[in-house]
Amino acid sequence: MLEALLLSRELARWRAAGRRARLWWRDDDARMPGPALERLLAHALAFDAPLTLAVIPDGDRASLAERLATVRGVRVVQHGADHVDRSAGGGAFEFPPERTADEIAAALRDGWTRLAPLPGALKLFTPPWNAIHPRLTDALASERYVGWSAWSEVAPQATPPRVDTHLDLLRWKPAPRFRGKARLASQLRRQLARRRKAGTWDAPIGLLTHHLDHDEAAWKWLAGLMRMVRRHPVLTWSDLGDLLPETGRAR
Repeated sequence: MLEALLLSRELARWRAAGRRARLWWRDDDARMPGPALERLLAHALAFDAPLTLAVIPDGDRASLAERLATVRGVRVVQHGADHVDRSAGGGAFEFPPERTADEIAAALRDGWTRLAPLPGALKLFTPPWNAIHPRLTDALASERYVGWSAWSEVAPQATPPRVDTHLDLLRWKPAPRFRGKARLASQLRRQLARRRKAGTWDAPIGLLTHHLDHDEAAWKWLAGLMRMVRRHPVLTWSDLGDLLPETGRAR
């Protein structure tokens, strides 16, 4: 209750300033149609919320392409080169430290070839496990990606442009589960307050979901957030393409 009250007060400060907060939504690990994806799409369509699907390019995505051809407002971006963990332990990552920029670029290119035909495909990269290889941006630039997205409290300036997420519905250890209403209200409030105090009102706030891992509590909170955004004058959804330079806006 306290965190909800504090969030309400922060939103009131934004309203008094005549500002609107821009939210965007990324969902990771999509591969093919299924009940969980249908539930996700239903939320997006019911609340007119632009959805970015971070799709793993590790196989034939024909069935996903067929399903997405029937919906509107969904972007498809590339979630990894093949989403294989090549770490020897500790933090997970796709690209071992010894990989060169050219080797990473070749892997990215191969993955993008599989995703490019999907409806709504946007040439933007999201590294699995938010593992950022030191030469990743060089590879992305050489392959002319319009942007990339990871996780950050404050996304640094980068080339290609970086649009990050900030609110993860799930806790991951020891197993995926809903993070909790109070924790998410606190995180959203802090993101709003940081932008207000810094005067970076237009800096987007990214919502991160994983439809294949949601429990019922996560689905319930997601629907509640959608209702709050729809009715609150301060909160608004942004399409990922609108958060990128002009080159990122074409589908």
